[in-house]
Amino acid sequence: MTYFINKTEARAIARADLTIFNETQALMKQVITDAGNGLYETTISDGTTMTESTPVITITGSVSNPTVTPGNTIIIAGNTILLGGTGTNLNSIIADINDYQGVAGLVASKNASNRLVLSYTAPASTTWSVTVGAGTANTELGLSAGTTNAINPESVSYHSVWQGNATDKPKTDQMNQVIQYFQNLGYTIDRLINTTTNKTFKWVISY
Repeated sequence: MTYFINKTEARAIARADLTIFNETQALMKQVITDAGNGLYETTISDGTTMTESTPVITITGSVSNPTVTPGNTIIIAGNTILLGGTGTNLNSIIADINDYQGVAGLVASKNASNRLVLSYTAPASTTWSVTVGAGTANTELGLSAGTTNAINPESVSYHSVWQGNATDKPKTDQMNQVIQYFQNLGYTIDRLINTTTNKTFKWVISY
């Protein structure tokens, strides 16, 4: 027996994905929060698959189990972080970086190979990047001075499809399903360009 599904069934299966579910649930959660605060409109410009505007940039050192000379430094986004104050091993390095409050969005950790991992949440802007300066601990940590650009999140693709600059039927359908979900509940929902990035959009939901 030959098994097949028709176009309508194929679309129904494709729509039953986590992207649509997660997007609608995140938007509805914010609507409930805002409505509870007496607002009549909700704007979501970040934090969902379709709107993400603050991607995370990851930089990994090349040295396993590094140690640093007390007083040596790393320079991140123009900020100098002094290392070795509480110890010279990797755990102490991570603590020194995370205790420093000068670089918003910077979190240090380590991977399975015991290498330093720097995760930097880039602020919403037209350029997503972070620069590692010529710190005196770079060689010890296996870091190279230079600028690292973020890999564009999926939100950039959704924006491009919405603007007609790219063709992607699944993304078009997913956005339409989100819109239909809220319209069926009586809301007005629009997509507007996120002018902070100019390459992502924001949802605006009125009620």
